[in-house]
Amino acid sequence: MTVTAPTNSSVVSGSLTITVTAHTDFPTLSTLLYVDGQQMPSAIEFTNYVQNGSNYLTSTYVINTCEWFNGSHTLFATASSASTLEGPANAGPTYTGHAVSPFVQVTFNNLVTEISFSQPFFDPTLGQTQLVTAFFASNSDWTLTIINAASNTVRTASGAGMSMAFNWDSTGNGGTNLPAGLYWYLVSAQTNGLGSGGQGGSGGSGTNGPPPPAEMIAPSSSLYIDSESNVWEAIPLPPAPPGFSYGKDADGNEITNLFVPWYDGTNTGASPSAPSGGEVFSPDGAPGGGDPPAIPEEQSAPEAPVRPPTAPVRGTFGTFGVGYQLYTNDYEFSAPPNGIGGNIQIDGLGGAVRTNWDPLPSTVNIANGFTETMKHYGWNSGLNLADNQLTIQSLTGTTSPFNSVDLGLLLLHGAYGTSMDFTANGCMQMYFPITFGTGGQYLPMSQMTLGEVAGTNGLKWMAIFACNSLYHVNWQSMQSQRVYPYTGTLHLLLGSDTVCFDALGLQTYWAQYMQQGTNTHTYIPLTIQNAWYQSANYCYHNTGQPYPTIVLAVAGDAACIGDTLQSNSIPTGTWTYDRQQVYP
Repeated sequence: MTVTAPTNSSVVSGSLTITVTAHTDFPTLSTLLYVDGQQMPSAIEFTNYVQNGSNYLTSTYVINTCEWFNGSHTLFATASSASTLEGPANAGPTYTGHAVSPFVQVTFNNLVTEISFSQPFFDPTLGQTQLVTAFFASNSDWTLTIINAASNTVRTASGAGMSMAFNWDSTGNGGTNLPAGLYWYLVSAQTNGLGSGGQGGSGGSGTNGPPPPAEMIAPSSSLYIDSESNVWEAIPLPPAPPGFSYGKDADGNEITNLFVPWYDGTNTGASPSAPSGGEVFSPDGAPGGGDPPAIPEEQSAPEAPVRPPTAPVRGTFGTFGVGYQLYTNDYEFSAPPNGIGGNIQIDGLGGAVRTNWDPLPSTVNIANGFTETMKHYGWNSGLNLADNQLTIQSLTGTTSPFNSVDLGLLLLHGAYGTSMDFTANGCMQMYFPITFGTGGQYLPMSQMTLGEVAGTNGLKWMAIFACNSLYHVNWQSMQSQRVYPYTGTLHLLLGSDTVCFDALGLQTYWAQYMQQGTNTHTYIPLTIQNAWYQSANYCYHNTGQPYPTIVLAVAGDAACIGDTLQSNSIPTGTWTYDRQQVYP
């Protein structure tokens, strides 16, 4: 694998598109991008194709280089692959492969640099304000424009100097109250010819990296920066490398997270990224100057993170929960009892047949991609049940943990029964293998109790990404026998009417489509149902694999079929069912 663009030693500015390519003889393949060792948000688009038995993947990432300091930065990518298409049972053992690209050294060169925010999540209801800061490579007249999701300007501020600092109190121009939502911060700057000794901005002054190119400091130049990018939580710093120290903040506390002061050999004072009063991240005994540490020939990864968090979200929309199982030990499951002394026939097999459920190693990446994207748009992670942490009790009873979040996602194996289950009024239903310790058992869907508890702001939408999790024949059987795995407060239940596969980016794009829409440059969120279908259609058609026919399904209260994450209806008690073929 390799980073194919930009090329080594490139000088770049503004919004940077980075292309990563990889290929393998395994059918599944995914990549991740890193800048100076810090993982970036998921690719905005990707393309797979198969040629001469090899699986080729091209992924496109976009970063805003103005969020970093001017100077040298290191790009690299990683890839992981699997030998099977994960999903159905008895697909055989799965082998995994991993790769790391060569390093690509690039130089960021901007007039506007180090755009950052004081709050990883900005919530005025908690008494927080948002300190928006930036530094300029030359003394500049600057303007900060804050716009909402509809591209309307809600607040402006301006000033002059080598830096900018604006403490937003969440109100609009004229002190108007603004709702929680997605807001973009746009910084424009034009050099004013005053030099580093001119009028300072409200955030102080200081020099920052090499001089910008002439076209960026011309009096008529203007650079607009859209800081929409992933919301990063505070991350503990790694141990300082030999000969370096992180120092202490103004209160004498060790600096342990969030900020890594930068050092590029040109600075003569404290890093503008350092907390107020903090010491410079520099070689021991040096006053803040000297040469930067060289990258060794073996290309050991740089320290991370190297930038403060970006935060385009004001307030929070809700909470989500994720649960998944890995099936690492390839357990065999006995068919569940049918209530009259026999066993249920699973997927058309005899009742005495024991079924193997193969490992699903990709569920970790799928869950992480979904979590990363939901957080990016201002949702809080209220639940993360990994592997054996996800139990049958997690999904049964009105007090189950999933009923405490607004949106839930399960990543599991699933099966449909082909004989009647007399433990559930004689209906045919769906079953989900749940592992624990050295064994496991099936969870019948009839035992689920999904929906918010009356009087609480709990579960409205639940997605079960598993084979046959909403198999239409059995769903109709459950409805006809009045076997309901949900309460009257659940809005939607999303799943699959056929076998399904862990396709690259599937739940990441579902989250993006629900929050942003299909175009990263416009804000037109899809309904939860349409996002479920369209994300699968995009991902399955772009993976270049010959899947069988895949049909996804959505069941829900008739009044809530048009629900979005931004607006939803009150359930009326009448449920309906819809399915859509997403591949081929």
